[in-house]
Amino acid sequence: MLKRIIEDHQQEYSTGLENAQRYAEEAEKASKMRFRGFLKKLNALGIQGNYLEVGAGAGTLAADICESNKNIDILASDVSPDMVTVANQNIKKKNLDSRIKCISGNIEDEEFASSLGKFDLVYTTFTLHHFKDPKKAVINMYGCLKDDGVLLIYDLKRVWWLYWVPKQSGFFNSIRAAFRPHEIKELLNDIGINKYRVDVIFPYFMQNITIWKK
Repeated sequence: MLKRIIEDHQQEYSTGLENAQRYAEEAEKASKMRFRGFLKKLNALGIQGNYLEVGAGAGTLAADICESNKNIDILASDVSPDMVTVANQNIKKKNLDSRIKCISGNIEDEEFASSLGKFDLVYTTFTLHHFKDPKKAVINMYGCLKDDGVLLIYDLKRVWWLYWVPKQSGFFNSIRAAFRPHEIKELLNDIGINKYRVDVIFPYFMQNITIWKK
């Protein structure tokens, strides 16, 4: 079995306002394709109300969700203060600042997580493989759910045919750091979460992990 290779390449976009703005521009162009599988699952769940986004980046996805559904408000968090600054600017330009609030913090920090409140849905995209302590991150996100809430995790899946690509880039490093479905199931079982579903989706190096609290 191909082992996870964890490399910290998240800093290449999250540090510095210029890098954060460049990332925001790229995310805006690619958002529909990048989040297609996630949005399909989100729409199928049909959950209204208050959402928490973990790892919101420049707020592109939060804006897309709120523009498509007037019955959703989002608290969007990111570990990078620079990214949050850019996100708030972008959200304000789109006149969504009354429905989307962007804050900086680390979901792996129990004190920060407990300060956020309770949500109908917590979601995170392309972050599971980045967490230093993914088990703690999942526990804290799960703890932010209302009694009938849902946690939706959208991430890459480690696959052999991309694992051996010699080209070095953030994307391929992320593939090598990603979890396989059985590893996710082991992680959730270790936490004591037993009501979940892992769906591998096209193009087969992507997956949705849906976790129900009730």
